[in-house]
Amino acid sequence: MTADSSSTLPRVEQAQLPPAEIVAPPKLGYSAAQGIQYLESFRYVFTHPEWLKNVLVFTVFLFIPVFNAVLIHGYLYEIVEHRHRRLAGPYPLFEIRQFARYMTRGIWCFFVANIVQVILIPIIQVLVQGSTFGSVFALRSGDWGAVAVAIVVPLVIIGVVLFLLALQILTLPFFMRAGLSQDFRLTMNVRWVGNYLKAMWLETTLVSLFVFLSSLTAMFIGCMMACVGLFAALALMALVQAHLQCQLYALYLARGGEPIPLRPLGCQQ
Repeated sequence: MTADSSSTLPRVEQAQLPPAEIVAPPKLGYSAAQGIQYLESFRYVFTHPEWLKNVLVFTVFLFIPVFNAVLIHGYLYEIVEHRHRRLAGPYPLFEIRQFARYMTRGIWCFFVANIVQVILIPIIQVLVQGSTFGSVFALRSGDWGAVAVAIVVPLVIIGVVLFLLALQILTLPFFMRAGLSQDFRLTMNVRWVGNYLKAMWLETTLVSLFVFLSSLTAMFIGCMMACVGLFAALALMALVQAHLQCQLYALYLARGGEPIPLRPLGCQQ
C-alpha cells in the first residue's frame, strides 16, 4: 500500500468530540462604542414572562447554608453561557431538576473563591487587628490620640474598601473562566486574565462599582422586609450580574479578545 492510498483511509479519532469548543463571538445588541448598558441589566430580569416565579424559587434554595454561594455562581453562568450561545428564550429558568448541574458548575467558582480567601484572610486580619490595637494605644496616649484615630480609622476603612474593590476586579475574569470553562486548568490562565484586564479594566471597574452600590441598596431594602427579602435581593442581583458579565464578555470578544473554551452542550451534565 502506497503512502497516497493510506492517506485516504478514514480516521476514526477525528470523529471524537473535543473536550472543549470555541463558540463564535455573539453579536452585541448595541455598538461597542456605547459601552455597558447598566440599567438594561435590571430590565433584563423582567423580560421573562415567569420572572417572579423564577426569583421566588431561586430565593428558596438560597436558604441552604454554605452551598448557596455555589448555587448562585452555577445558575449565574448558566445564564451567561445561554446568552453567549444565543439559545432560544430570554434566559433559562431556575429548575429544581437541574440542581446538581448548577452545583457542579458553581463548584469551580467556589474553588477560586477559596484560593482568594486563603490570601485575603491574613491581609484583612492585619488591617483590622492593627487598626484596633493602634486605636486603643492612641486613645490612651492623650488628646492627640483621639485626633489620630479620627483621621486614621476612616483612612483604614477607605483602604479596605478599595482593596476589596480591586480584589473583585482582579478575580472577576477568573470567575468568568471558571464558570464558563468548568475546568480548573483552563481557569488558571494568567495570560488570558492579563489580556482581559488590559482591554476591559475600566468597564470591569465601573461594573464592580455598580454591582456593589446596587447590592447595598437591594440588601437594605431586603433587610427592611423582615430580612427575608435579603435572599430575594441576592437572587435578583445574581440575575443582574449574569447580564452584566455577559455584556463584559461580549464586549471583550468584540475588541478581539480570546474566547473561553466551553464544554460541548451534549457533554454538560
